[in-house]
Amino acid sequence: MNKIQYISLLAKKFERHFEIEYNKEILGLELDMFAKHYSLNGRTFLTKKDIIDSFENYEYVFVKYYSCLDEYIAENFINFLKETSKEFVKPTKNHMSTYLNGIILFDEVKSNSIDKLIKFKHSKTFLFGIRGWFDTRLLAVNLNGQDIICNREGKGLKRCIKLHLKIKKEGFYEFIVAHFYWHHSFLSSLCDLRCLSYKAVGN
Repeated sequence: MNKIQYISLLAKKFERHFEIEYNKEILGLELDMFAKHYSLNGRTFLTKKDIIDSFENYEYVFVKYYSCLDEYIAENFINFLKETSKEFVKPTKNHMSTYLNGIILFDEVKSNSIDKLIKFKHSKTFLFGIRGWFDTRLLAVNLNGQDIICNREGKGLKRCIKLHLKIKKEGFYEFIVAHFYWHHSFLSSLCDLRCLSYKAVGN
């Protein structure tokens, strides 16, 4: 699977609840895809107008493709995610949660970069949780082997991404089966034509 196919699948997965942009520059980094989600939830007393309190939830997805993922690239992307927390996390009185999701797509990986990704942690709670918290999920997807490397916080999102890849595999399987039956039908038709030709010559 190439990056265009993967990003297309990823966008379909998120498009219902996220605003999606492509080739967007954020903090000096050109992203292949950027997605954002915002929701406001509140508690009411008797009617909808009697609001007791409200909670804001944010989620951002930063997708970047690299042909070869090495230690230098991993370190740079980690630093980028740290900077996004300063830019996108706003712990106001109504803030409940912000999730920052960094997704690296790659064709090849250097082994020295894997530990950096797995051990990465960048989370914070504001005012003992009164003003919410943020978590940073970091995932790296091998477009060839479809293996996924992630930090501890990214495990939940990893399951979501695996679902895509499974769908893609099923599509590939259906293609092989369809191709087999088409090939079988073609050979059968060819044999029928030969039989007709043989009968015509015999007559």
